[in-house]
Amino acid sequence: MNRLLLLLTICSLVSCKREFSKGPQLNWLQGKWQRVDDQLGRSTFENWRMQIDGTYLGHGFTLAENDTVFEEKLAIKPLNKLVKNDNRWVFQVTSVNESSTIFMIKESTNNSFTAVNLENEFPTHIRYTFINDSLKAVVYNDKKSINFTFKKK
Repeated sequence: MNRLLLLLTICSLVSCKREFSKGPQLNWLQGKWQRVDDQLGRSTFENWRMQIDGTYLGHGFTLAENDTVFEEKLAIKPLNKLVKNDNRWVFQVTSVNESSTIFMIKESTNNSFTAVNLENEFPTHIRYTFINDSLKAVVYNDKKSINFTFKKK
């Protein structure tokens, strides 16, 4: 009986992953990253991991000495898991504002993605690119841009 239950559990988990594999392929995003172009006296990190269902969870934070001065929770996930054939994915940022901010993923390639929310004051666009073992991120709108370069720890 226990073997049957284990087999059914594994099959259901594998089928869940297959269900959401239509999303962006972001394996390059996984891992622990440290910003290399940070302000003096600060250290910024992003940690990303892929979940069994194909979504990604991230945690970003900045330390000044040993104090956390900035923190955000990040997620890349389907917009609506309940609607079949809805292949829209979002980049969700939590902890910066009172509620989560959702950016629609408008473009993704084998080594990049761009997420957009034109109603957000700043940023309206978030772009991640994996180039030569570096993770490059840029947050921007039509007036301002901030670049980040991370190396894997």
